[in-house]
Order: sequence, then structure tokens, then C-alpha cells
Amino acid sequence: MVKWNFDAPGGVRDFRDPTNWHAAMAAEASGIVLDLVATVLGKDPADVTEAEISANAPNLGYIDPVATPPETDGETVAVSPWGAFPRAVRRRGPWTEFPPVDGDREGIHRAAEDLGEEDHPEGVFVDGEDKVLHLPVRHRQDEYLEWVARRSKEGKINKVAFVAEGYDYYATLFKYDEGRALDLYRDFTGDNSIRVDDLRARKGIYRRLPDGSRQTVVDPGDFNPRNRFNIEPGIVHLSHRANSLGAEVNLAGVSAILRLKADGTTLVDGRNSEELLCCCLGGNPNRNSDPLISDQAYAQVMGGFRYTLANPVGLYIAGVDDQRVQTKNGDALTPDWWTVVRGEGFGDPKSCRVLRLELAPPKGSNLTLEDLEVDGEPVRFAGQLADLLQVHLFVTRWKRNDGDNHGPSVPCLGTCCRKTGTQQLVPTRRKCGAGYDLAFPGLIGSPRVGTNLTAALAMKALR
Repeated sequence: MVKWNFDAPGGVRDFRDPTNWHAAMAAEASGIVLDLVATVLGKDPADVTEAEISANAPNLGYIDPVATPPETDGETVAVSPWGAFPRAVRRRGPWTEFPPVDGDREGIHRAAEDLGEEDHPEGVFVDGEDKVLHLPVRHRQDEYLEWVARRSKEGKINKVAFVAEGYDYYATLFKYDEGRALDLYRDFTGDNSIRVDDLRARKGIYRRLPDGSRQTVVDPGDFNPRNRFNIEPGIVHLSHRANSLGAEVNLAGVSAILRLKADGTTLVDGRNSEELLCCCLGGNPNRNSDPLISDQAYAQVMGGFRYTLANPVGLYIAGVDDQRVQTKNGDALTPDWWTVVRGEGFGDPKSCRVLRLELAPPKGSNLTLEDLEVDGEPVRFAGQLADLLQVHLFVTRWKRNDGDNHGPSVPCLGTCCRKTGTQQLVPTRRKCGAGYDLAFPGLIGSPRVGTNLTAALAMKALR
């Protein structure tokens, strides 16, 4: 076994001292193990001792690679990619606030590109002095990929930038090297007037909830991931609250323990990825990404493997379904339509680790992106092009050699209610409210139909 070191995503070299990024990711990994051990023991993580971690961590499916470096015969594999266009947006269609137009009859493309604050609980953002802040972001682009279109003076789309870089990466970089974070902002927005303090939450950011309580979003003086320069004039990193590397690590970790249904003996087999995610309460079952990540992590445990997220840990653009896009003349796009700005391996789905990808007509071309067709339909919205992209991550795995093929098992934490007549799922630990049906009977002790499905849970399901 060799010593493990977390490198920066996609082979980028932003940190003057790479050990700063390693330390941030090492803390994430050890935190996941702590939470998993607490789950196995049925304890609050704050009450788990180092002795209990040492005794139970070797039995888990997920490992902290710093504490337990992977076996030398481990293999790194790409998780099956998921579609980059948000499934939750499709599930909520048709969108009544976006009347039918050519190319967007159900309003899903305009809904996906809308700016707002739906990625946070109901309430308002305030600073440390309780001043209300307006901090809209791409609050529905929640598949670990976000995009921004650029238009010509005539209003035609002439470029789209797609990114898969977590905002927490930039927050960590800002903590150790504000100047480098600023340079990246200036490069990707083309705005050299940006200053370091424009990226800082000088008085902090909090979410004031309807009951008057406040949740800390950003501590005073730290990086503000919802700053306006990441929205206009460009896109630097992901902005949706759920689109973080920490969320990726957590989701892969929470799925590392076998789950039992309410009868205490029937194993959740993972064949229905939405059922599995509702059982674990580990993410949003309405997304493409969360159920698939959970399902494939769980499959490693079911298959007798131990695993960790492969180094360098990251969410990556996996590729483009270029068979679905062509010019109006029927010509396929040549490689020079695509530019990899950050990352590597584009074109090989087994190793692709692209963080930033741009689509634009080749130099010298008189075309715009609206001269393209996707699935035979003229391009009018950048979301049609985002729908061509897939996202993935990598795990390193190896067969268990401890005589225990699967590790511990624990009861399901919850289930899901389905909004009647729709595909929208609402995770819950309790009963389903009026207008909702139990989606997965038997996961927990017979939730009853009632009337107290909270608005908070309903909002969570839509994110």
C-alpha cells in the first residue's frame, strides 16, 4: 500500500501549496467515516470515540484513503454517467409561469436557466446586520453541471460554457490564495475590474427562515459562492447549493452500508435507485445524479468490494452525445467546435476529467449555435445543448479480504411520498400528507396517510 494524497480535480495546479487541498479533502473523508460509524452504532457523531472508529471503520464499504490507503490491486472505474439536464425540472413540467414558445413548449429550458433561491429553504438571505441580500443563482441546474449562454448583438447564442467545478473548491482556494481565485474569476468572466473584496462575504451570509431562526451560509470574511460575477458576466464554478464536492463525497459515503427494510430481514437490493436513496435519505431522488451515485456506490458493497472516491476526487464532464446534434445542413460537428478549458481526457469516457467545456463555432465560421439542431429541433435555448452532456465520477475499488463479504447492515432511515399524478418524490421520515401517495411501502414502519407533510419536505423534494 502507498501513502494517499488528494490532488486537485482534473489535474489543475491552482494551489501554491497542494497540501492545503489535500487537508480539506482529508477532512471530508474522515468525516464520512465518522458519520458511517455513528450510523452503525446508532449514536450521535459527536458521541463516537476514536476507539469506536478504529474498531468499526475496517468493516465499512467506504474507506478513508488517508487512514487506510487502498490495496495495490485496486482498480479505478468510472461510475455510469448521468444526464446533465436537471431531471427535477422535467418532472415539474409543464411550467405554467413559462408559456409555450417554439423550442420550449413545456417551459423546461427557461425554468432550468431561471435565476433564484430555490436551492435554499424558504426564507431570505441576510448579512450579519440582518440586512436582506438578493443572491440569485442557477437554482435549478442541480446535476453537478451548470451552464451559461453568451449571445451576439443580434441576440443569437454564439457560445455556451459548461462547468462541473464545485464552489467549495473555490472557497478553499480563496482561503489560501485570494489572488489565484481572483485571477480565475477575471480569466473566465473577462472582467478585469473584479477585486478580491467582490468575492468576499464581508459581513457573512445567513438564511433567515420563516420562524425567525437563522442558518449560517457563509461566515464573515469568507468566499461568497453566490457572488454576482459568477452569474453575470460569466460562469466560473457551480452555484446551486447541492452542487459541491462535499455533497458528492457524502452521497458516495452514505450509500456504503447495506440497508434493511422495516421487517428487519429484507435487504434493500438497490435495483430501484430511487427507493435506495429514499431509504438512505442521502440526497434528492428527483435528480439524475443522486440516485445513480447512491446506487452505484451501494452496488460496490453488494458486490463484495470496498471503495473510495478515486484521486483526484471531482465531478467531471464525461462526454457529449454528438450523434444528436448537427448543423441545419445535416453536418456533424467537428472537434474544433468544442474547447476544453480546464481538465483532461475529453473524448475518452473511461478517463475523461473535464471541468470546463465551451461550445462555439470554429474560428472563421459564419454560423451561430442557433444554426444547430438537437434531435431535429432548432437550437433556441442553451439547455438543449446541455442535454447533450453527461457527468460522472470515479471510484477506486478492491475486493474485501476480511471474510465479511458485505459489512454491517442498518435499517432504512426514511422513505418517499409521491405527489399524486406526478413523478415528484418527497423524502420523509414520517407520514405522507394529503395529495401524496407512499412511493415505497415497507422501507420504514408503515407511514400513515395524514395532513402534516411539511412545506420544508416538499421543497426539499423539488431540489
